[in-house]
Amino acid sequence: MPSRKISKEDQQATIKMSRERLERITKTRKHRMRTNARIVKYGAKSFVRNTWLSVAAIAIMAVTLIVLSATIIATHAMSTAINKIEQQVDMSVYIKQGATQDQIDRIIGRLTQLETVVDVDYTSPEDANKESIQKIIEAGNITDEDYIKSLYEAPNKLPWTLNIKLVNLNNTAELENFVAKDESIKDLIDENRVPSYASSRRDTIDRIADIMNRIELIGLVAAGVFALIAILVVFNTIRMAIYNRKEEIYMMRLVGASRWFIVGPFVVEASFYGIVAAIIAGGVSYAAAFALKSNFGTTLEPTLDIMKNYWYLVACSLLVAGILIGVISALLATRKYLKQK
Repeated sequence: MPSRKISKEDQQATIKMSRERLERITKTRKHRMRTNARIVKYGAKSFVRNTWLSVAAIAIMAVTLIVLSATIIATHAMSTAINKIEQQVDMSVYIKQGATQDQIDRIIGRLTQLETVVDVDYTSPEDANKESIQKIIEAGNITDEDYIKSLYEAPNKLPWTLNIKLVNLNNTAELENFVAKDESIKDLIDENRVPSYASSRRDTIDRIADIMNRIELIGLVAAGVFALIAILVVFNTIRMAIYNRKEEIYMMRLVGASRWFIVGPFVVEASFYGIVAAIIAGGVSYAAAFALKSNFGTTLEPTLDIMKNYWYLVACSLLVAGILIGVISALLATRKYLKQK
């Protein structure tokens, strides 16, 4: 089938149509850019004009972000402290004094195969006896050689002690099951001494973890309450700004202004609240954290290192949180107003 030859007039018409379409697209983009620039300009003007309302909104948003930052810092610091305690604390399992070195080595070999066990060490009855006598001598400041000799000659009733480091001190189920059921150790457990995972040491560790969880929960609840208050304050601030400009908004709607052109300046204004509040909260949080370094020593150092090395992530997080609170408040306020109208 012969191809249809395109005339010169058709080519020119196509070119003209393409140019006109491109000009319309270009104009639309420029119009959007100008519109957005005006929205930002009007929002900035409203932010400056409503000084006292802006200060009130910024203050409560800053408090919200400070509480949130303090909760995260405290939680991380306490988590670091608990990790240090876990690294220093061993779980102790006591083996009868009559056990042989081969039996102890076999038990240690079985224990190291457990997924929750990091390392296993042991103290022999002889070494435990020497350590115990040395503590008695030091505590009582004993210098009588005959008395010290009698201590060493007394029958040694101390068992073997297995010192077991766990990945997580709160996860002792595998170790407990091993001690209760494994054939290599079941009949050698010293019944007169309770393993440390069932003693007061475990209770102390559990209490520390429980305190940390409570602090985290209280902090998050407080931050949530302040966030709700901040949303209400910004909401009322934006509503007052809308009320002051109701005639202007009414005229814009009459001439066909888009919804975004009406709502946008208030969203921008509320975003400025969040940005300023984030800057204030960041400054206060960093100043307070580094000021407390001397009081908490090494406990706070890992947290401060993260804050120093990843300051840009901290800043971005605070900015996002502040802007989000502002935007939600502004959208709720404008939505309710426009819906009523």
